[in-house]
Amino acid sequence: MMRSLVHNFLTTWKIPRWRWTLLTAVLSDALGFGVALLPPVQWLLDAATAGVLIAALGFRWTLLSALVIEVVPALQLFPAWTLVVAALASAETRKSSPGP
Repeated sequence: MMRSLVHNFLTTWKIPRWRWTLLTAVLSDALGFGVALLPPVQWLLDAATAGVLIAALGFRWTLLSALVIEVVPALQLFPAWTLVVAALASAETRKSSPGP
């Protein structure tokens, strides 16, 4: 099972939109750590990240759960965006061509 997840992640890593979404998630988590003491900026960052990820990947309930995690003050230091995008990439099965 773990082998399948790693294989799926490496397969999706070759698709540019997955690379961009993972980069967006990592940058959002890094910037979010820096602005943790400024809640309005943190909220704007999380809203922008959610918008970009939903635009790139389409609506997925898992992205909404990451947004909920980011809203909770004690959990906002947890890299939720990065882990959710990595989990989505690992669970992705390549049913169709990558497209543009």
